[in-house]
Amino acid sequence: MNKNSLAVAIASLLAVPAFAQSDVSIFGTVDMGYRWSGNNVDPTVSSRSRIDSGTSVPSRLGFRGTEKLGNGLTAGFILEAAVDAAGGAPLGGGGFSRQAFVSLAGPFGSVALGRQYTPGYLLTSEIDFSGSVTVGQYNNVYLTEYRWSNQIGYFTPNWRGFSVAAGYTLNGYGEESLGNRGLGAAGDVHALSIVPQYRQGPLLVGLHLQELRAKSTGKEADGTTVPVSYDGKKVRVFDIGGTYDLGLAKLAASYGLRRADVADFSADTGSIAGKDSHQWLLGVTVPVGAAGKVLASYVQRRTEVVAGASDARAGQWALGYDHALSKRTSLYGTYASIHNNRSARDNALFSSVGAGYNAGDGYQTSFAAGIRHSF
Repeated sequence: MNKNSLAVAIASLLAVPAFAQSDVSIFGTVDMGYRWSGNNVDPTVSSRSRIDSGTSVPSRLGFRGTEKLGNGLTAGFILEAAVDAAGGAPLGGGGFSRQAFVSLAGPFGSVALGRQYTPGYLLTSEIDFSGSVTVGQYNNVYLTEYRWSNQIGYFTPNWRGFSVAAGYTLNGYGEESLGNRGLGAAGDVHALSIVPQYRQGPLLVGLHLQELRAKSTGKEADGTTVPVSYDGKKVRVFDIGGTYDLGLAKLAASYGLRRADVADFSADTGSIAGKDSHQWLLGVTVPVGAAGKVLASYVQRRTEVVAGASDARAGQWALGYDHALSKRTSLYGTYASIHNNRSARDNALFSSVGAGYNAGDGYQTSFAAGIRHSF
């Protein structure tokens, strides 16, 4: 082979990376508003007013990149950090705690590795009118997982409206420990989530199946045995829901069931005092003119109490309005009210009106209004 032929052969082998096209962009949201909260579960706590960051959408800063590799393949990444715009400090543990993953997409679909949203949360938060933020967010009452670390995510191509999303992790809430058996009551949490869904025209319907499994040594860091160990125990989750856009109004509904072998040890729900939970939501979004929309929802949950008391119950209704000043800037206002029964309040299974990263702190009524700008 002469030198010219060899050069052509080498160039052909290197053609894909040599001519790959890459793109990196910055994205984010700055959201600030006024929030009033009252009717605390503790009657000795008075109402509170404050200026909050992220009362309709969490303030954030992120970096997104893609690279076309050729042969139908695209590599990508997202690094996204939560920001407290009220004080300028990082939230969620600092760093890129919202999302941090790398992906590879092609005719086979997309595979993503790193910290990312769970498939179940991607479904139910889309069904919720607030998108899982504002003081009227469904997850004030509706128990769900949000993000898992160390996650392998897979998203199939769209087959005439039908697709499947799946996620798996050997520890969704920290680094995998030696032998994948962490310290404490739950230790490493192995988790699997699968969401088949159908999206066509005005219709979205999806099914969510999930399993959490505790893998623990049942010991504290000093070697002493923890009072309760959930090693090998499971929490199984089932959600079904969807939306339908009638034009004059968009309807939403979801029903969920969580079944725990012993107790709901999920780090996201904070409902260790509860066992099985039944929950549902109804929502409607009504366009008002070309730029506004009225949003309303009702969410309810009933949780079995591990200690044997009567079921804990919580219900929330919410009403909001969103007005777009442009494609990137909007004004908003939301009012929400929660009712917890005595068993919910007495057994630490009560719900309160939080908004994104802003905790509810036991308040059962809240109003928030503000402005958000996305870039």
